[in-house]
Amino acid sequence: MKVWDPDNPLTDRQIDQFLVVARAVGTFARALDCSSSIRQPSLHMSAAAASRDITLFHAMDTLQRNGYDLAKAMSTLVPQGGPVLCRDEMEEWSASEAMLFEEALEKYGKDFNDIRQDFLPWKSLASIVQFYYMWKTTDRYIQQVR
Repeated sequence: MKVWDPDNPLTDRQIDQFLVVARAVGTFARALDCSSSIRQPSLHMSAAAASRDITLFHAMDTLQRNGYDLAKAMSTLVPQGGPVLCRDEMEEWSASEAMLFEEALEKYGKDFNDIRQDFLPWKSLASIVQFYYMWKTTDRYIQQVR
């Protein structure tokens, strides 16, 4: 299935501007969402979450599905009921779950089955693995490596 047309009628500048708007919509959606504000207590953290791949992938997909019509795509990002919120695995985990994960990783290394069994039995194995690869892109990972 085609997900992006490189020969679309938009300029790189128009696409970049749309992505800036999509990040702003993502930040705004997080500010309105109660569960997001619990997990992302500051606007700075919400903006960082809105800048991750899931928001950009959603924005690019929205643009493609709307025939590269910027006005239609923006209307899709912010429908009548309010802005669309896209979450990735990093946002689905609480701070205490992330700390448990780091503790388990220190004990078991990358043995995700043992991590799940002994520390995070309510999480799926797929969720733990996906979280690990996202966690590796964070400052916490860099601190732990040092």
